[in-house]
Amino acid sequence: MKKFEKFIFETYSFDEKSLKASFYYSFDNWSEIFEEIIDFNIKKHPLASYLSMRGNNIILNNFLFNLHIALWISYYKLFPTQILEVKSWYLNDEQIEFWEKFYRNWLGEFFIKNNINFSWLINFKNVWKVPNLEEISILNNYIEKSTNFTEWKNLLLWWGGKDSITSLSILNKQNKDLDLFVFWKIDKIKENTARIANKKILLVKRQLSSNLFKLNEKGYYNWHVPITWIIAFVSFIVSYLYWYSNIILSNEKSASEENTIWKWLKINHQYSKSLEFEQDLNNYLHNYISKWINYFSLLRWMYEYKIAEIFSKEKKFFKSFSSCNRNFKINKSGYPQGGALQKNKLWCCECEKCCFVFLILSAHLKQEELIEIFGENLFDKKSLEKIFRELIGLEKYKPFECVWTYEESLLSAKKAINKNFSWIVLENIKFEILKKFNTLNEEKLEEKLLN
Repeated sequence: MKKFEKFIFETYSFDEKSLKASFYYSFDNWSEIFEEIIDFNIKKHPLASYLSMRGNNIILNNFLFNLHIALWISYYKLFPTQILEVKSWYLNDEQIEFWEKFYRNWLGEFFIKNNINFSWLINFKNVWKVPNLEEISILNNYIEKSTNFTEWKNLLLWWGGKDSITSLSILNKQNKDLDLFVFWKIDKIKENTARIANKKILLVKRQLSSNLFKLNEKGYYNWHVPITWIIAFVSFIVSYLYWYSNIILSNEKSASEENTIWKWLKINHQYSKSLEFEQDLNNYLHNYISKWINYFSLLRWMYEYKIAEIFSKEKKFFKSFSSCNRNFKINKSGYPQGGALQKNKLWCCECEKCCFVFLILSAHLKQEELIEIFGENLFDKKSLEKIFRELIGLEKYKPFECVWTYEESLLSAKKAINKNFSWIVLENIKFEILKKFNTLNEEKLEEKLLN
């Protein structure tokens, strides 16, 4: 494995006819360049006629520049370096503080898994010593006046899982006009759930640099990326090109809870879905990109327990939805590899996320409904006992996955016991669960999680 000292943000480009953007990165002392392509041609757009105007070019360039800084993580994680050299434009001190804070927090799990000393990493350095003051003036004037935007259109990030379906259910009851937004690739989960919802999907396509996978094969580091973070900056450009002002996500309350603490750093697998990040991102968005774009989660105040209760009434989606993350892992071609979908299944019935959804829904559905959704009874699989113990809080820390708080999982397990579900796993840990309720009031806990 060759060692590098600097990761370099080279440049980016945008084709106004095809609406494809290209982003370029490199390591020092390495002859190859990473090129990532994002295709923003999703439908006829109102800005096409004046994209070539100079002021608008500066504004669009700023959107693209910030996406350039967001996309780099897919390549940087191959070999984390101390210096991050920015050639494509200029970051001021406050912007650098924002980016460094996010990446230190998100990369915490990566540092743990690979036993990397992070204290000296992630230091942004500008190549441009002074920004172009004329361009900054045009940009600041746009940001300040962008609050006058009046056409409030809604863009809902669509995964085809229980959370995004719950958001759609709430918005439909409020008679909100909206479009569904998907990044990278449409699979049958997203497609079928959107068809049931009678909504059209807007797809922004992504092409990862092919030499990324060559380095993975040579033994360089590999890890998942904060895809929600990347989608945020992609959606800002979609908002600018197609006039959407509300970007709606489906991140819930438990996304803000850390999995563990390592050294002095709180490690949260879902940091890019947390309230802290959402607040930081909106401050950055409104100060440096545009004031008329609103980025928020509709479910932020809800626990997963409440979301599961709402979703349990959306029975038309039961045979088409999935929240199994193994369906979205990336293959060597740079596309989600399908996971359970390759076996014509919606759920792998082996991972932490499958166990988590099975457990949370067990509090609100009948046993036969659960088995119809998953194809089998996960409570009867002895091989999953350790995962359920982690979810319920009987182990050292909860899995590094997008899962809930211990209180929610504990209450759901108690509800499954109350319903006399057929269980092998729950029978083995039943005593430990009931023991915890010696000091907990079941009714008060449920009231807290539903309000």
